[in-house]
Amino acid sequence: MRRFLMRLADICRSGRRERELTRELAAHLQLLEDDFIRRGRSVEQARVEARRALGSAALTSDLHRDARSFAWIDDAQRDARYAIRTLRRSPGFTTVAVATLALGIGASTAIFTLIDRVLLRSLPVRDAGDLVLLGDARGAGTAVGSQDGSFTLFSYDLYRHLGGVGALEPLSAVQSSKSRASVRRSGTGVSDAVWTKLVSGNYFDALGTRPAFGRLLAPSDAAAGAPPVAVVSFRYFKERINGDPAAVGSVVHVNRVPVTIVGVAAPEFYGETLEADPPSFWIPITADRELNGAAAIIDAPDRHWLYLIGRVAPNTTIADAQARVSAALRDWLRSREGAVLSPRIEAEIARTHVDFTPAGRGVTRTRRMYGFVLRLLFAISAAVLVIACANIASLLLARGAARGKERSIRLAVGASRGRLVRQSLAESLTLALAGGALGALVAPASADALVRLVFRGSESLPVATTPDARVLAFAFALSCGAALLFGALPALRGGADAALRPPRLAWANALVVGQVGLSVVVLASAGALTRSLINLARQPFGFIGDRVLVVTIDPARAGYDYARLGPLYRQIAARLTALPGVSGAALSYYSPFNECCWSFTISVEGPRGPNDGRSAMLNRVSPGYFTTLGTRLLRGRAVDERDTPASTRVAVVNEAFVRRYLPDSDPIGRRFGIGGDARRRDLEIVGVVENAKYDSPRDRDEAMAFMPLLQPYPDDPDGDVSQFARTVAVRAAANPTAVAASVRQALTAIDPDLAVLRVDTMTADVGRALSRENVVAVLATSFGLLALVVTCVGLYGLTAYRVERRTREIGIRVALGAQRATMMTMVMRDVLLQGALGLSIGIPAAFLAIRVIASVLYGVSPADPRDAALAGAVLLVCMAAAGYPPARRASRVDPIEALRQE
Repeated sequence: MRRFLMRLADICRSGRRERELTRELAAHLQLLEDDFIRRGRSVEQARVEARRALGSAALTSDLHRDARSFAWIDDAQRDARYAIRTLRRSPGFTTVAVATLALGIGASTAIFTLIDRVLLRSLPVRDAGDLVLLGDARGAGTAVGSQDGSFTLFSYDLYRHLGGVGALEPLSAVQSSKSRASVRRSGTGVSDAVWTKLVSGNYFDALGTRPAFGRLLAPSDAAAGAPPVAVVSFRYFKERINGDPAAVGSVVHVNRVPVTIVGVAAPEFYGETLEADPPSFWIPITADRELNGAAAIIDAPDRHWLYLIGRVAPNTTIADAQARVSAALRDWLRSREGAVLSPRIEAEIARTHVDFTPAGRGVTRTRRMYGFVLRLLFAISAAVLVIACANIASLLLARGAARGKERSIRLAVGASRGRLVRQSLAESLTLALAGGALGALVAPASADALVRLVFRGSESLPVATTPDARVLAFAFALSCGAALLFGALPALRGGADAALRPPRLAWANALVVGQVGLSVVVLASAGALTRSLINLARQPFGFIGDRVLVVTIDPARAGYDYARLGPLYRQIAARLTALPGVSGAALSYYSPFNECCWSFTISVEGPRGPNDGRSAMLNRVSPGYFTTLGTRLLRGRAVDERDTPASTRVAVVNEAFVRRYLPDSDPIGRRFGIGGDARRRDLEIVGVVENAKYDSPRDRDEAMAFMPLLQPYPDDPDGDVSQFARTVAVRAAANPTAVAASVRQALTAIDPDLAVLRVDTMTADVGRALSRENVVAVLATSFGLLALVVTCVGLYGLTAYRVERRTREIGIRVALGAQRATMMTMVMRDVLLQGALGLSIGIPAAFLAIRVIASVLYGVSPADPRDAALAGAVLLVCMAAAGYPPARRASRVDPIEALRQE
C-alpha cells in the first residue's frame, strides 16, 4: 500500500522527480569518472569507461521511472506529447480535423442538452418519481361531457369528490391551461399582462417544493372567504419586482382584485408543466370568483378544466388507487344524472374511468410535441458526426500510408506494434478531445439559439442551456467514441505489417463510399423535411392573414356582464374600423392558431347510425368576421347585424361540416343542436364558408360551426363565458404592426379597465404554429449541407493525396505519350466511381430513412423518388467539383520534375 501511495504521489510531482533523477545519474557518472581517474586513466578514458560501466542512461531512466510510478501513465504522457508534436507539424490537417469534429460534436451536444432538459429531466421537486397524474393530459382548456370514457380534465366539484376517496394523499388540482391576467402593482399606474394559474391550496405541498422567500400556498388560502393571495415565480420576482424581498406581503391588483403576495417560488420551480412562458402567479382556485367574475367556472360542476396530481397514499398500490378513483368518478356521474338512468347513460358511465400517468417529469405536452423531433435531429447530427469521423479516418489512412517508411524504421529499431497502435490512437484521441472541447464551448450558444428558434416569440423557457456535469460527460464520451470510430482502423493498419508493404488506400476508398451513402441519406431526409414545411406553409389556410392584427382582450375580467356586451362589441368594431390604415375589424371567441379549439358533441338533423358519433368545433363571431379574416362565403349569408339575442338562433358552417353531416341535401335551412340529446335542433344553418385551419396546420379539415357572439344557448339565456369575446381581428391596409399602437389607444379610450392582454400579427401566429416544422427543416438542411461539405473536403484531400503519390507514375505516362486529358479523365473516373458506389448504397437507404420519418412529413410520400434523386445529383456534382482541382493538377504534371522526385 505504501508503495502504491508513493507512486500516486509521484504522478503529481513528476517534473521534480525527473530533475532529481537527472542530477542523480550525473552524480553517479561523475563518481565513476573520478574512480577511473584514481586508477590511472586519463580524463577522456575515464569518461568513456564510466559511461560503459553505467550502461544506457535512457534504459536506466526508464527502469527508474517504472519502479517509482505507473508505467502506463508515463507511456500515455509521452504518447500525448508525441501526438501533439506530430499534429503541430501538420497544421492544415489538424485545423480541418478539429473544426470538423467541433461542428459534429458541438451539434450533437447542443441537441443532447435539449433532450436532457426536455425529455429526461424530472421535475425539480422532492421525490418526483412518486407523483402521478390523473389522466394523460392530452387535452387542455375546458371540456364538457364524458371525454370519451377516459377522464383527463376535472371540474372543481369533481376534484373535491375524488379528494375524499383517500387514494392519493395529497391530491392537488391545477388549471390545465394558463391564462393571462392584468397585474398592477401598488404605486404604479402601469398594468402588466402576465401568465397565471389557479391551483389548489395543497398544490405546492403535493409537488414538494420550497419557497425562495416568504411562504407557499396552504389549504387555508383556498378556504371559503379567504382573502386572495398569490405566490410569484422567481423570474417575475427578479425582473418585475427587482428582487426586493419586501415585496413579500405587498398587494398587487390582478384583474382589479387586490391580491397579497405571500411568497416567491424556488428559482428552479416552474410548475408542473414544462412550457414556454411558464406562470408568473399561482393563485388559489377559490379566487376564480373574484378574478374572473361572470367568466368564473369554479361553481360549474360539469365544466372540466383542472389537472389532478398527487401521490399514492401509503400502503396503497397504484392499481388499487386507480380502481378506487374510477369507482368514485362513476358514482359522481350517476349522482349528476339523477335517480333514473337510461340504458345508454348507464353504459356510458360504466365505461368511464381514470388512467394514472407517471408525473415525475410533469405534464408532457411539450415532450409529446417535440420528443420525436429532438430524437430525429439528434439522429441526423449523429449521422453527420459519423460522416466527419469517416472523413478523418480516410485522411488518417492516407497520412499513415505516407508515414510507412517512418513506421518501418521504428519497427526495425525495436518498437512494438502495440506501441505504434497506442501512439496512433493517442493522436486520434488528441484530435477528438480538441474538437470536443471546442464543440462543448459552442454547444451552449447553439442550444440557446435552438431554443429561441423552437419557441420563438416566447419571453422565457425553463430550459437551462448552460452545460452541467451530464452534458460535459456526454461531450467527453462522444469525443472518446469519435476517436475510436475514426482512429481504430488507421491505428491497426499503421501498426500492422502493411507498413512494410507498398501502401494501398482500399480502406480509405471504402470510407469515402460510406460517407457518400450516408450523405445521401441526410440530404434526402433534409429535402423531404423542407418540402414538408413548404407544403404546410403554402397550403390554403382558409384565411388571408398577411395584414391582420390579433388583439386578445377579456371583457369578463373588466367587469362586463352579458347585458353590456352588445354595446361594447359595436363600439369596438366601429372605433377600430374608423382608425386610419384599418379596413375592417371583428370579434370572435377563437382566432386561428391562437389557443383554439375545443370540440362539442352535436346532433344534426338527418339519419344517424348507431355508432355515428358527431362532433364539431364551435366558435362565436361578430358581423364582418369572415370578411376581416379573408374567409370566403360559399353559400347563403354570414353572421350579420340581424343576428341579435332576440332573433332566430343561427349558425354558419364550413364545407367539412356539410360534407360530413349533410352530404346529400341543401344545408341552408337545416338545423342542428349542441349536446348529446339527439332531439335538439336549436340552430338554423344560414351559410357555408370555406374550410379554414384553426388548431394546427397539420389538421385535416374539421367540421366547424360559427355562431353569433350575442346569441346565447337556449339552456343559458343570460349568456356564459363563450359570449365573452377573447380576440379582436383588425385588418390593416398595409403593415398591421403600424396600427398596433393606435389600436391599443382606441381600446383604452373605450374602457381603461379593458386590458389588452396580447397584440400580435396573424402571420406570427401562423409562424408559431409552424415553428416545429421550421426548426426541423432548417436544422436538417444545415446538417445536410455540413455533411455535403465534409464529404467533399474528405474526397478532395484523399484525391489530392492520391495524385501526389502517383506523381512519378503520371510523369512517366506523360513522357511516354499519354494525353493530359487522359490523366484528368483517369482521376475523375476514380472520383465518380466512388460516388456511384456510394449512391448505390445511399439511395435505397434514403427511401428507408424517409419512411421512418414519414410521421412528421406533410404532403410528401415516402415512395417519392425526387428527394433521393436530387440528393444524389447534388452530391455527384459537388464530388466532381471537389475532384476537379486534383485532376487538373494531375494533367499538368511536368515529367522532368516528376522523375526528379526519386
